Amino acid sequence: MMPSGINFNWSFRGAGSPAAPAPRNDETNVVPILRSGSLAEEFCRRPALAEIASVFDRSFYLRSGDLFVCVGEPAIGNGPLTLIADMRVVDLGLRPGQHADVSDGRVAIGTVAFTLHRCEPWRAPRWPQAQSPILLTRVRDVVTRRAAAEAPAESFGRAIAGTSECDTALARVARTRIARFASWVSDAIEPYGAPAASLPDSVRDLVGLGAGLTPSGDDFLIGALALLDALGERIAHAILARALEHVPPGLTSPLSHCFLRTAAAGHVGEHLHRAVSSIVCGNVEGATAAIRRIGHSSGWDMMAGVLTALKIVPRDRPA
Repeated sequence: MMPSGINFNWSFRGAGSPAAPAPRNDETNVVPILRSGSLAEEFCRRPALAEIASVFDRSFYLRSGDLFVCVGEPAIGNGPLTLIADMRVVDLGLRPGQHADVSDGRVAIGTVAFTLHRCEPWRAPRWPQAQSPILLTRVRDVVTRRAAAEAPAESFGRAIAGTSECDTALARVARTRIARFASWVSDAIEPYGAPAASLPDSVRDLVGLGAGLTPSGDDFLIGALALLDALGERIAHAILARALEHVPPGLTSPLSHCFLRTAAAGHVGEHLHRAVSSIVCGNVEGATAAIRRIGHSSGWDMMAGVLTALKIVPRDRPA
């Protein structure tokens, strides 16, 4: 569900004009899309031009303007910007820079055509009912200890643990900025404490912090936003969502900027949704199992945001 006041208007390269027709011949390799996220499906229904931005072992990204759509094998999990295809990426011979023609539920890349005509739509389910503040605090402490033991050394998952083994340069910077962010969220939860700035420094300082296509600070913010939504903290969620909507494109990677806007519009991927749902239900094993399936460090970075927000929210919630 999109929070009030969020404008989710993507800039599509070539949108509004018909895409050039893809070659249709007997050599075309037709790959059926099994499931489509709501935003990915919307993108595929209108004429647009795109290109392959990156290719990985089990997925690849299409880029059209400021929008990124992931096309992947079933093992990667569902998401709002994801198309799950019946394929093996390594067998398709795709490479970055290849052009894609998108129109009427069909994505054509060279002699490969992905079709959405029989796919199932995917949307994240409703959040479950949360457990009591006492149980949430216990779950938070257990998962924090697991993050200290399992999260990559360069991730925020280690930074929030505060152990000497995690005392890296990134961890020291991250802890200071996370503390400022936590104070800002705490104020946002108060009835008259909403900050006036559209992009407060406490959020700006986390955007783009860390390495990779999706820096740790960005993943952290997405996790915190999901937890606020799951616990029904509407004011704090709306304020953080608006802040992420105002993040300028150059502050982080183009892919991560797309993900921040997607999260700001209320969309959550399958694995993060499962992890947060498990947290609020008191299921430690389910939460850690789901978070391990999100990238190398992104899952634990998201969990750091979940645990940080969880440390603030339950204190005033009724038992």
